[in-house]
Amino acid sequence: MKHAISAALALALSTAVAAPVLAHGFSKPQHGGIVTTSGETLFELVAKPTGVQLYVIDDDEPVSAAAMTATLNTSVGGKMQSVALKPATGNRFDGPAMKLKPGAKVAVMVINKATKVRMGGTFVIK
Repeated sequence: MKHAISAALALALSTAVAAPVLAHGFSKPQHGGIVTTSGETLFELVAKPTGVQLYVIDDDEPVSAAAMTATLNTSVGGKMQSVALKPATGNRFDGPAMKLKPGAKVAVMVINKATKVRMGGTFVIK
């Protein structure tokens, strides 16, 4: 009995110690872009010569782009530009090619079409 309690305690402690290693959420880019988070929502912005892509993960689950609208706003040297992104496959939104220069601020807003819940994040291009 004493051995069973010790084993159970050891298991509980090992789980508690391992929990920080298995922290909630992703933090590294999965598509070669830059990442920002807001609460439980992760946004990854990928700038390619052919266009910009935005990937959205909420509470560790890919968001269905088809069920959302997405807008990207940039500010460079006081000049604002707003672009509507189009839903693509999975959790990806696509937009036109944009010159995202170092120092540019990029804000994204994703809105659930059904519930009107808004999720947003901000990037600073380095």
